Parts: sequence; structure tokens; C-alpha cells
Amino acid sequence: MMGYLSYLSVFLLLSSFRVYESCFTEEETEVAKVKSGSSFFQECRCDEPDPKGKHLKWFDINDQEIVTLGPGTKSNIYTEWLDGAFGLYISNVTKSISGEYKCVTIYNGQQYTRTFNVEAYDPPYFVNTAETQYVVNGKDELVICEARGETDPFMSWHKNEDGFIEISDDDKYEVISSRGLVIKNVTKEDSGVYKCTASDLETGEGIDRDIKVVVTYMPIIDGLIATPQATVVVGGSLTIECAANGMPHPKYLWRKISEVEPADVNVTWHEIANSIVFDSVVANDRGVYECTAFNEAGNATKLISIDVLVPPEITEFNNVTVIEGQTAEIACRATGRPRPKIIMSFQGEVDDDIKGVSWNELNASDTETVFQVNLSQALMINQGFYFCIASNDVDVTNETMYLSVLHKPYFETLSETLWAWVGKTVNLSCEHEANPSSQIAWRFQGNDVSTIEQVEINKILEEKIKNHPGQFLPVVIDQPVFYGNYECSARNEYGMSTKTITLREGFVPPAIRNVTIVETTPTSATFAITGPAEVNGPEVIGFTAEYDESNNYNITDIHINRTWSIHRPYKVDKLKPNTTYYIKFAAVNDVGAGQWSETLEFITLETLVPDRPEWATEFEILLATSDNQRLSWKVPENNGDPIDYYAIRYCSLLDPALDVQEESCKEEIVETNEIQLTDLQYNTTYRLELLAHNSQGNSSVSQLLLFVPEGDLSPVLSAGAIIALSVLAVFICLLLLDLLLLVWRKQGIIATCCYKKKNKRKEDTLRSKDKKGLLNNGESSSGDSLRHNSGHKEYEYDKKTGVITGKHSAV
Repeated sequence: MMGYLSYLSVFLLLSSFRVYESCFTEEETEVAKVKSGSSFFQECRCDEPDPKGKHLKWFDINDQEIVTLGPGTKSNIYTEWLDGAFGLYISNVTKSISGEYKCVTIYNGQQYTRTFNVEAYDPPYFVNTAETQYVVNGKDELVICEARGETDPFMSWHKNEDGFIEISDDDKYEVISSRGLVIKNVTKEDSGVYKCTASDLETGEGIDRDIKVVVTYMPIIDGLIATPQATVVVGGSLTIECAANGMPHPKYLWRKISEVEPADVNVTWHEIANSIVFDSVVANDRGVYECTAFNEAGNATKLISIDVLVPPEITEFNNVTVIEGQTAEIACRATGRPRPKIIMSFQGEVDDDIKGVSWNELNASDTETVFQVNLSQALMINQGFYFCIASNDVDVTNETMYLSVLHKPYFETLSETLWAWVGKTVNLSCEHEANPSSQIAWRFQGNDVSTIEQVEINKILEEKIKNHPGQFLPVVIDQPVFYGNYECSARNEYGMSTKTITLREGFVPPAIRNVTIVETTPTSATFAITGPAEVNGPEVIGFTAEYDESNNYNITDIHINRTWSIHRPYKVDKLKPNTTYYIKFAAVNDVGAGQWSETLEFITLETLVPDRPEWATEFEILLATSDNQRLSWKVPENNGDPIDYYAIRYCSLLDPALDVQEESCKEEIVETNEIQLTDLQYNTTYRLELLAHNSQGNSSVSQLLLFVPEGDLSPVLSAGAIIALSVLAVFICLLLLDLLLLVWRKQGIIATCCYKKKNKRKEDTLRSKDKKGLLNNGESSSGDSLRHNSGHKEYEYDKKTGVITGKHSAV
């Protein structure tokens, strides 16, 4: 079939360029089929012209003569002479110019016409045929290939399997000429390249197209992944990814499942690939989201629930004003997700015995909590700041409100007694609580005061009130008439209260009842004082004393004074040891000091300072083992007060013979007989000074030089191991020395053991000769040795070593 079509196409092409070699003398008609858009050329030749000449003309479909194309002109249809032939040329053949074109000649006065019926035809072309098509796995799928042409094209199919193989109808394939190829029960192996060919059997035109068939799979959603997680806090970012697989790769469609109409859903996200992104989550983003993954094979859907946490917000906690005795309600309202928990508290003291106060927490909704404090009868003690703390898993917030209770004036005490004396300025207090503020009025009622004097004093009070409009009234006592009762009245729109202040004349305390000596030291004395039994005036606030040495006490009236507040240790110090003192005491109150007590005599003890502490080393210079050195000393003998501390001062020296570097000196105070010196400098000598201190003074100074060598000399072995190694080293040295004496002089412990018997035998021989009078023949004895002269030889015997030596040899 393909060979036939190719032959037919070549034949038609050649026929469009036919040439007539001679003048024609008959009427002829030819049909020429030409593909739309191609060119057409036809020659009209007359080799045997009329004796009068060649007569050739071309006429178009409208019987209009087609003129020859002149220079510089263009036309789709024109004629031209070429090599003695008169040709017709159509540049672009279309159906609109299809029809009869005539070549006319005159021969011997007779006109002849050659007619060429040029018919334009459209070649086959594809419609609705995609180059890549998808079929669903497991289904019967149609691969679409549709073609149009002058006639219904003939369709054929091939599949590329190491070369194109023609497809015919069978159990796997079915060719539907008008639409395409049906692949039955699609499998993965059906993927590949298919060639669809459309042919026009009349014209021989044919076209083909390679179609890539892709076997597709319905999307499968593996899951919806929320990042960072499906529960997010308002204001945070959130990404929801739809993880799906399919062939071809699926596309995605997102929507929020809502009870409202989809058009009313406010979209706060934007899509990126297979994800939706919330740049800043809002509370309304909470809900269920649906992802639909779809491709040519189908679609799949999956849901995810997103929970949005909202930090607590206190939406209502307002100040409240109530009249005393009326009901009041304090409400703290807070919203959040999860629903916040509310804690309320009161700044003042909460009295559980007070009835009519209830604290209740109410759950208004799944996102709102209300806490209420109900007062059935508001009291002044309920006034103050209230705090509301709202918290959930996200955050904590708090607010403050003030409950104002409107009430009449209240005094803390309705009566008060004050002491005064001539020259004293007394501030009379009318301090009270009132809401709103009140007006104050003063009135005086004197003791044994005439009416005229009372009127005058009240006028003075009125004048003072103008100058001092506050709750304190200053009164200067310059005459006895000002002693008496002062009445303060406070009034506001809710009531009035009155306070009475009794102003009495005060006096200094009487003499104290008793003084005893509790303790004496070389430099101090402590006393016990019993104050006066009764005081007609302000209470005793302290005691004063006047003291001096006995030899100065009667010479001058100027003595040392000391004053103590009450309940403090009554102690005088900085006294001289072993000295007699006189002292007297008086009680003191706000009016002044009372009369003196009888003079008391006491004697201080002798001074006993500690002995000098001794360092716990026999050396004047100590070698440190590291830059952290522990030092100790012996506790000195102490016949006086106990030692309360030790003072250590240490300074670095450039050379032990030089003075200390004062800028390097440091001081330490310890209560025990040891100290740990830290951060010492290597290759440095320190001078240490140590003294002990008690209440009597300081001991003399004990000195020590401490040298810190270069590097850490801390022992690696324990003290027991060092002693054992030392003993072993001494033993080895003695053994080597004894062996050396044995070899060199045949002396020592080993020599004594080896020659003991031999030396004893020779000693017995000498002693026997001594008995026979050898000493008379030149033998002498001296101390631990014996000397013997025999002929030309001289011998000497050492009793300690047992060795006999001679002039020439030693035996």
C-alpha cells in the first residue's frame, strides 16, 4: 500500500509539469490535481507554427487573458516565454483559483483550445491529536488520532519495538479509523511510541505522527504533613504539604472545609508546588483542610485538621466604684485557645471570716472564661487593687483594676494621749481614711481654763487650720493653758467621725532603780540597768552614763559620756587596763535625761594578749610544692581572752635580702590555725607574717619565708611510699659500700663475717705468746691495738676489725 501511494504521488507531480511539443489542432481537456499551497507550471508549445507565425495565448478561469509578467511586477498567476514555449505559472495554488485554464492557438486561420482543469486539494491533516497521551493502568483506553482531508483518510498504526511494527485488530488492539486506537486492559508494557498514519488514496498524500503513550496511575496521597506541626500558635508560620505519588505527577487542589459558603472563606494562604503556606497564622485558620491530588488517571483526597492556639487576652476587667454596704461585682473576662484559666487575687489582706464574698470561675464558651468576685455588702476593707492572671498553654497575661468603696471617715483609734512640755511643738494628728475626702474641724477643751481662754485658743486653732489644711495640726507649747483635750471631726457626704486627743504635760524620768556590773575586761565593762518604775511623761527610750578615771573624776567636771538606746548592751570600752573608774547613770526620755544615780566604782583587768604563734615547721625557709600551699601553726598559749582570729600578711620579694614589694602584699583573716594560700607565683619568694588576736590585743609577729620554685613539685607518691623507697635506697647504698670495702680493704660487715673464724684463731695465738713474755721482746699494747716487733718485721692487730697488718704484708 505504501509503495502504491508513493508511485501515485510522483506521477501526479510530474503531470503538473507536462510540456506540449507541437501546435495542437484538436480541442483537448486535461485535469490536474494540485495540492493546496504548492505551485503549478504548464507549457504550451508550437513547433509547427502557422506560416503567418506563432499564435499562443493563456486564459484564466474567468476567460481573461493572462498577461506576461513585466520587469519589476509581481503576480500569483502569470505567463512567460521560455525556450520557445509559452508557459503558465501559478505560484500558490488555492481552491479559490481552481478551475479551467486555457491555452489557445490559431493554425491556418482555425482556433484551437487546450483546456487544463486545475483542481486544488487539501492534503490530510491531524486534528485533536496530542503528541503525548495518557492512558490509565488496568482500563481500556483510546489513543486519539483524528485526521481530515478531501476524502476520509485511511488510518494505520505502528508501534516502535526495536523498529515500527504494524498494528492490526486483535485481542489487544482495535483500530477505530475515525477516532484512533483502542488499547485493551492497559498495562505498564503498553507505554511507548506509536505511529499514526493518515493517507489520501486518491491523491496519494500521506502524513504520520509519533504519539508517546504514557501509562498513568491514579494519585495516591501518602499523607498530609504539617510543619512545624498541626498545632500552631497565632502569628507563627505553617506549611501543609500534600505528599502524593502518581503517573504523571499529580496536580493539587486545596480547600478549607467550612460550614460557610466557599465564597465566604477568607483564604490566608498561598500555594507553592504541592504545599500551602501560611506566613502568619490567624485564629480563623483553625479547621479541616482538604488536598485533592489529580492527574489524567483520576484523583485522590485526604484531610488534615489544624488547631490554632491563641494566647490569652483579658477582654474585660474594669474599675468599679460602689457605696459602702451595697452589692458589687468584679468580673475578669479572658479569651484564648485552649480556654484560659483565670486566677484572681486581692492586694490587701483577705479575711476568711468576712461573709458575703464569693469567688467563682465560669466557662462562658470553649474559648472564653469569666471569673467573678461578688460582694453582697461592700466594706472599706474590700477597697484596693485586684489582679487577674489569665494563662493557657501558650502564654500568661495579667491586668489590674481598682475597687473604690465610698465611705464615711474612719479613725484608726478614736482617742489618743500625747505628752508635751514647754517649748515642744506637737503635731496633733487627725489622720483618717475617707472616700471621698472629708472636711476637718478642730475644737479645744482645756483643763481649768476659763471660757475666754478657750475661745482665744479655738481662734488660734482656726487660724492654724487655714495655714495647715492637712490632717496634722502643729501646736507649740509655750504656756500651760495649751494642755487639755483637742477634738478632731472629719465629715464627708457619707457620714462623720470624731477623734479626741488628750495633751498632757510630760516630765523627765526619775532616777534609775539599780545598776550592777555584769563583766569587766582590761579594756571594757558591761552593766545591767534597772530603769525607773513609773514615768510621768514619755516612756524611757535609753540611758546615759558619765565616767572617768578615779584620779581625774574629782578634778574636773568634764567627763566621758556614753548613751545607749533601750535594750542594747550597756557597755563602755576603750578603757585602760588595771585602772579604777567612777561611773553614774541616768534614764532618758523625749523630755530629757533624769537625775543621776549614785556613783559606781569598778576596776578593769590586766592586759593579757596571746603568745606569739609558732609555724608548724623547724625551718626558716619553706619550699612550696605548688602554687597552692597549705600552711599551719601551733595554737599559742593564752592566759587571757580566747583568740578570736589570726592575721596573715604575705608579700613577694625580688630577693630575700631586699624589702618587700608593698603593692604585692595580701592579708588574710582566719579563725583556725591553718590557711590555704592560692595563686602563688612560680619562682618567687614570699615573706609571711603571722599574729594572733584576742580582745586584749595582738600577739607579736612570727615570720616565715616561702619559696615557690619553677613548676609544680607536688609529690606523685604517697608519704608512706616515699619513706619505703628512702629506706630501700639507704639499704642498697650501705650494701654497695660494704662490698666495696670487702674488695678493697677486706673490711666491713661481710668481711667480718667471712674472716671471723680465721681471725679468732690468730688472736688466740698472739695471746698465748703474750703469756710467754713476747711483750718483753719489743711488743707493745695501746688501746684497741697491739703492736709487735719480731726481728725485721713489725705487726699490728686491730681489735675492732680483727685484722693483723705488717710492714710488708697483711695476714
